[in-house]
Amino acid sequence: MNKKALKYIKQSVFLSIGIILIWFSFSNSNLTFDKFWTGAKSMNYGYFAISAVFAMLSHYSRALRWKLLINSTGYHPKTKNVFASVLFMYASNIAIPRSGEIARCGTLYKYESIPIPQLLGTVFIERTFDLLTLFLFTGLLVFVQFELFSNLYFQSSLPGMIDSLLNNKTSIIILLIVSLILSGALFILRKKIFSLEPMNKIGKLLSELKKSILDVLKMKKKLSFLFHTAIIWIGYVAMFYICFFAFEPTSKLGLAAGLTAFIAGSFGMVAPTQGGAGAWQIMVILALTTLNITQDDAVIWANVAFVIMTITIAIAGLVSFAILPVMNKKQKLS
Repeated sequence: MNKKALKYIKQSVFLSIGIILIWFSFSNSNLTFDKFWTGAKSMNYGYFAISAVFAMLSHYSRALRWKLLINSTGYHPKTKNVFASVLFMYASNIAIPRSGEIARCGTLYKYESIPIPQLLGTVFIERTFDLLTLFLFTGLLVFVQFELFSNLYFQSSLPGMIDSLLNNKTSIIILLIVSLILSGALFILRKKIFSLEPMNKIGKLLSELKKSILDVLKMKKKLSFLFHTAIIWIGYVAMFYICFFAFEPTSKLGLAAGLTAFIAGSFGMVAPTQGGAGAWQIMVILALTTLNITQDDAVIWANVAFVIMTITIAIAGLVSFAILPVMNKKQKLS
């Protein structure tokens, strides 16, 4: 099987997972198409336009923060190219799950000639910091609204899965034995494995990544980095929360409720589907129903909001990618 065929198979699998999850998000509701369409038509789409403004501000701040990290490695790309690369990253994730980071690095390499390993090092730092920020938000919110998160947890399938795993002692023993055997085999064969040519290439890449990360950690403008991190996440929450006002049933929810649903959706985005499709809706619907929004209304809001926000970032990403050659035309001619 050639690489192109394998690529299409992977995309088809991810798309299928997304479609199944979207169908599942509707399965527990009593919605008919007419009822869903009526709910969608009742929304005030002006709020989604305001949400898009906050989204763009957040993405622009992400571009400036990334540029700070790149500058710390000794390269100084143009802000317009960094911003366009960030927007294209989101559009790429919609087309092919988990492709965005490579896409933005490849785009910036094409127009700024910055080595990919250097860019990947900055992306690693950026994403690690974002993950820590998300965990910090989650921890604070769990502390403030423990009862709500407790209900959210027990309404999910996680307790059943954990109990099933813990009660199945045979599976745990087999898993431990397999892990020990694999670890032992890797330890014994480590010299042979690392002497292989592909491993040498990986070793060189890791070495360059390490250098890039060390350069980034010496960054002078740490306060600017933290400032942009705050702007990014405030923008994300605002982008999400403003959409609540578009729909009458969710318009009365407070900021704490918005933050709860936002965090639930953020964890749904890790699913290997186009832009988190399906998983995002399921997590947000679960949060909204815990916040006393009816199942039908939660399904309507989550699916409409996801489609509008996805279309917005897809258009922005594709437009950015299309105008990148035009913005850099003079540079190529010179």
